[in-house]
Amino acid sequence: MQVMELIEINCPVCSSDKCTIMYPDSLGANPPLFGYKWVPDVRKMYRVVRCKSCGHVYCSPRLKDMYKYYTDVSDDVYLANERQRVKTSELVIPIIQRFCPSGKLLDVGCSTGDFVHTAAKHFNAEGLELSQWASQIARNKGVNLHTKSLSEMNEKDGLYDVVTMWGVIEHLENPKDEILHVNRLLRQNGVLCFWTGNVDSLFSKILRQRWPYMLGQHIQFFSKKSLDRLMRDCGFERAYMGIYPYTISFDYFADILNRYFIIGNITRFFVNLLALKERDFVIKKPDEMFAIYRKTMDHRPT
Repeated sequence: MQVMELIEINCPVCSSDKCTIMYPDSLGANPPLFGYKWVPDVRKMYRVVRCKSCGHVYCSPRLKDMYKYYTDVSDDVYLANERQRVKTSELVIPIIQRFCPSGKLLDVGCSTGDFVHTAAKHFNAEGLELSQWASQIARNKGVNLHTKSLSEMNEKDGLYDVVTMWGVIEHLENPKDEILHVNRLLRQNGVLCFWTGNVDSLFSKILRQRWPYMLGQHIQFFSKKSLDRLMRDCGFERAYMGIYPYTISFDYFADILNRYFIIGNITRFFVNLLALKERDFVIKKPDEMFAIYRKTMDHRPT
């Protein structure tokens, strides 16, 4: 029987060991639930702390080698939203092209390959994904795919013009190490693009533990300040900060709001009444960040 070991973590951004507790642990020495299907237990989390030095918010203690507990199973909820992800990609790509019109692109954590497949119309696009289930679906779409970690990417240094990480950085155990690997893979003046939550947003402060990003599978919670600090230390400077133009169906939107009971029930009533289930709309949530950083100097992982 495998013993699950909890370990204390210094700040992943500045390495300080001084922090204050924001929210208590509700997981214990157990792995969190992974996936997109909503059940109440996905909110069970490791203790959430804020670094006293740089302000970064992260989970500590948490499981050692947490990635080993990620399950490689099918996710029907994720598959059901493919149309919306493609539409979102079509909105995001023109923004990226303001900073890099063309070239070689790597999407880290590409899942079933919807973004890579869409980006291939404009870039020489590749994906990186560890899930065998997601990788097979991506390959069936014709996506050029790497099934290995960033640290295992032995491709030529400076090979890529663009690296994207959509909803990825909040999962990373050692984000600085991963960004340094990206620095190595990017050419000088290449760009790194993120989509993640903003822990210092008004929504996060109001909703606290009920903020949608507060899930057991998320262990890093960035603000603009802490993301800037991490990226500066890894050889990048900010080129753009906006809000991700996420395309969502009214049906899925109602499902998300069901987590908030009365609001969810009212939304579901009107979605059904007005026959909006299959309609899509673009939502720009002010508690999220769409950030683009440009590589300014070489840094290597130690």
